[in-house]
Amino acid sequence: MKQRLRQVWRAFTVGDPWLAAVCAILIAYYSATRGIFQGKASGDGYFGFMYLPGIFYHHTLDLAATLPSWAKILGHEVTGRVANPCPIGTVPFWAPFYLVGRALEWAARHFVKLPSESLPGQTEFDYWMAGLGSLVAALLGLAATYRLIARRLGVGAARFATALAALATPLAWYAVTQPLYQHACAFFLVALLVERWDAWRGEMTWRRWALLGVIGGAAMLTRLQDAVFLLLPGLDAASDALTALREKRWNDLKRAFSGGAILSIVSFAIFLPQVWIWYWFFGSIRTPQPPGHMRWIDPALVAMTFSLRGGLLPWTPIYYLVIPGLIWARKRLNGLSWRIGVLLAIELWVNAAAWDHWGSWAFGARRFVDAGVVFAVGIGAAWAWAAQRRMRVWKGILCAIGIFAVGWNFLLMELLRNNRIKSSSSRAFPSSTWVKWANGPQWLGKIFDRIGYPFCQPEGWIFSAVYRVPPRVFEGVVGNHVMERDCRIHSVVYATGIDFATPEEFVVEGIAGAPIGKPPAAVVPVEKRVRMLIPMFAREPVRAKLSGEFHGREREARIAWNGAVLAILDGKAGRGEISVEVPREIVHSRSRMNEVVLTLPEGTLLRRFELQSTSVWW
Repeated sequence: MKQRLRQVWRAFTVGDPWLAAVCAILIAYYSATRGIFQGKASGDGYFGFMYLPGIFYHHTLDLAATLPSWAKILGHEVTGRVANPCPIGTVPFWAPFYLVGRALEWAARHFVKLPSESLPGQTEFDYWMAGLGSLVAALLGLAATYRLIARRLGVGAARFATALAALATPLAWYAVTQPLYQHACAFFLVALLVERWDAWRGEMTWRRWALLGVIGGAAMLTRLQDAVFLLLPGLDAASDALTALREKRWNDLKRAFSGGAILSIVSFAIFLPQVWIWYWFFGSIRTPQPPGHMRWIDPALVAMTFSLRGGLLPWTPIYYLVIPGLIWARKRLNGLSWRIGVLLAIELWVNAAAWDHWGSWAFGARRFVDAGVVFAVGIGAAWAWAAQRRMRVWKGILCAIGIFAVGWNFLLMELLRNNRIKSSSSRAFPSSTWVKWANGPQWLGKIFDRIGYPFCQPEGWIFSAVYRVPPRVFEGVVGNHVMERDCRIHSVVYATGIDFATPEEFVVEGIAGAPIGKPPAAVVPVEKRVRMLIPMFAREPVRAKLSGEFHGREREARIAWNGAVLAILDGKAGRGEISVEVPREIVHSRSRMNEVVLTLPEGTLLRRFELQSTSVWW
């Protein structure tokens, strides 16, 4: 028994007391907090959990059985079934803990005579128990991350990086507060895949190729985007094959080709259950997202990296260490550095190309949680660089940065868990607005308004210089989209234009006075030149309509879109409206702003700048 407990201890902590302390913090945090909304199940995690009562009580995956009240909202597919949009790969992690919880509940009901359940297997206690599977997966993923970094960069780097990966990133949120999302389980599988690939490189056998295929397939089964990480062994196989072909080593060529084939076949075989489930739900093999969900040639790279709407760096500032670390320690990483850099670039492009790149309801850039192991390598590399040069000052600075990053992450988590601030994906707001919601000091908000939020930089300062605006404009505009569509139904769910009575950050020049009247009928005095920055959701042709009071001088107005002066279509005197057609060719989308300049008759009062699509682009 003692030997078995020792093995379990080493599986979670690698025998390191520092990692054990990190694990203890996450376990305590999980135990002490209820979660958010429905408890440990909320958002997409609520639907993902429903696989469990569906399998064990209703013997179907159809959400109509487990969530009958949601059937009309989610809608029936052509098969007549209500589809579960979540992947199936988390079920093996959650099921053992869920069944233990059900046994405990059965015993309690049997002996204490508690009232029967209207929907069996769907209590907050069930959510709590199932979520333990994600917590355990996160802890095992941290152990794999520790082993990889300790092998490459030393124990000190492994301790530093693993602690920060656990406590200073959104992994903590998805292991503790919303564990029934897929991210903690996916983190474990990706960490295990990367760690085993690194350990076996140069000594591959067919069995090891197959094992990597099993791990990679399970990662895809948990989150399809994790297929990206199969590129690590896949590119090794391709490189070995090309080298063998060039040097005419036919046995080595056969071995490399066979290894790549085994990796591909096994990973796809493991992924097949998800393919079958899609067919069962939809009557065809397709993902739950409608066609066009991935906008590959229109990625929101700037917003994905720097926006306060779910951007990578503003919500997880410890990631600023990753790229410098990979560069500084590239020799010690022996080729791993550039491979990780390429993976991170691909991961950024994939996540930025998603229709809803902000991740719907989220804490931080949640879709990057899976890649925690490769981020951790960069963080550990920064520590290894300082340790190699015996630079106590830099190690002290890195410790200070780490302590701040952990404190900042926990502060944001608690503010969101207690509904003191909005979801990171709700919208982009100036940092001073977030400070106000959190009841933070006013002086801090004023500083942010003046110099910009530090973790949006340097992009916020570049944006400020290019568009000649204060830094707060970047924070309140980039990541938002006029005419934003819902990712499933493709209906416009965000603003179709700008009210001048509540212009937020979109109107950057030309407001001359306070609104007259009350919105939406209010008009606003403006100067002769009004400048707006409009973030469009898509590159599409639109009709723009400017409304207000022009005192019969509508035809004197001029509208320029990205420098192109547009012909006025309807500017009849006295109507109070001016319409123009904006061709697709001059519209910028996602990562680029549209600068709209209005030249107006003196004394104009503006009400609204309304946009209407004139095409179907998806």
